[in-house]
Amino acid sequence: MGDSILKKVLKNLGQIVVETGKESVLETGKITESIITGKELLGDVKTLSGEEYSKKQAEDQKEISDLRSQISGRNVEGEIKQIVKEKEQEEDEQEKQMLQQIKAQREAEERERMQLESQMGLSSNPNKQKKSRGSAFVKGKRKTQQPDPTTMSQTSEKGGKME
Repeated sequence: MGDSILKKVLKNLGQIVVETGKESVLETGKITESIITGKELLGDVKTLSGEEYSKKQAEDQKEISDLRSQISGRNVEGEIKQIVKEKEQEEDEQEKQMLQQIKAQREAEERERMQLESQMGLSSNPNKQKKSRGSAFVKGKRKTQQPDPTTMSQTSEKGGKME
């Protein structure tokens, strides 16, 4: 029984291989049909005769000489320097604008801080702040010290000196 199952599996695998081969041949045929040849791409290309070739070369040389004369008539180095200078000026201008924006922002923040301080009654001067809150050495109402209960004896006498 095991041999018949194996034979069926091999037979089916063979059919799969045959079908796959047929499909790949068909796809290859489609690919080769879609390839564009050089003739189709370029159309009717004619070879130039000797006279036409020399005429074409003369036109090309004239065009090249015209381009060179345009370039040689220009001060390319000067133009490059001018472009670089303009770019640097533009960057400097942008930097100045950015610095002005930062300065304006800081001034606005300082005004806002001063306004908040004035509303709260604070001053930016540290000496004035100290005067408003008082000194550390101001003499004021003192508390009388009570004896520490641990230092007192059980007979309610203060420890230390005897009277």
